[in-house]
Amino acid sequence: MNRRRVEGTALALIAAFMLPAGLNAAFWPASFFDDFPFGRGWIAAEGGTYDEHLVRDVGALFLALIVVTVWAIWRREAARLVAVAWLVQGTLHLAYHLGHLDAYDTVDRLGLVGSLVTIPALALVTLWAGRPSRPEPTGDGATP
Repeated sequence: MNRRRVEGTALALIAAFMLPAGLNAAFWPASFFDDFPFGRGWIAAEGGTYDEHLVRDVGALFLALIVVTVWAIWRREAARLVAVAWLVQGTLHLAYHLGHLDAYDTVDRLGLVGSLVTIPALALVTLWAGRPSRPEPTGDGATP
């Protein structure tokens, strides 16, 4: 698989992985808060107060970032920039949850951390695949 395809595939996986969360939060915020993911209630488990405005805004931001991600794949431009945005989002999101795992049982801790590691990992794959190629040295030791 060539690097361009790896880059696009990693970004597509991020978009596909984040789409259900973005749609759920933007259009069914109470369900997102109470039940996400798949009835596990990870957000409500922390004991915070439901705020429809905040949950809808998070969903809208996820959807906006997904649109930019799909654009980058389709137009074959700015993939590295989009990957950096997902890396920032995913790393900060993971860091928060690593410090707030007390509300979860072992299965949910593993599921939460495992799912949250996915976004920064795929973003790093995108950055790796999209890195500039180094020129091959010539036979005399000089680079072309």
